[in-house]
Amino acid sequence: MVKKKDPNAWKKKEWYTIISPEMFESKEVGTTPADDEKRLLNRVLRVPLREITGNMNHQFCKLFCRVTEVKGKSAYTTFEGFEYTREYIRRNVRRRRSIVTVTQTVETKDGRKVQFTAHSFTARKVDTSKKDAIRREMLQTIDKIGKSNTFNDLINKALFGNLASDIFKNVKNVAPVKRIEIAKCEVLRGK
Repeated sequence: MVKKKDPNAWKKKEWYTIISPEMFESKEVGTTPADDEKRLLNRVLRVPLREITGNMNHQFCKLFCRVTEVKGKSAYTTFEGFEYTREYIRRNVRRRRSIVTVTQTVETKDGRKVQFTAHSFTARKVDTSKKDAIRREMLQTIDKIGKSNTFNDLINKALFGNLASDIFKNVKNVAPVKRIEIAKCEVLRGK
């Protein structure tokens, strides 16, 4: 038996205001509809970083925020990670250059686990031994910075380019590097 759609289902929904995580000053970042606030819980939303900072240069970064609490018509979120758009990363790839990608899981000072994916774009094509040296230096730098910072500080460093610039300073001694990007960050949950 086929279940009929309720023609008034959309009219029954109410709009809830999405509030960004506390680490981003709990700003209003958008709205979402739901017919029951229980259905809103654990919903993961993609929010452009531009909505929080107001800076157009941050339009390529998408934050993942999970709704954890609903009070009245406000849905409060926690930070789940971020990701740069594919177009933003691909525009750095050029002919006669190499790209080195690493993925590193780090435990912060306050015991939270975060996984980063970083890309290094070289100024010219490099051989495998140089790629390995770049990769090793990137992993060591991410690990060192991750262990010496709290969760909020590490996420801010990753989002606003400080982590990438620290990696760049260490990698440029190994091989000529054009750019370093922290392309993705994911907060890992304990099991």
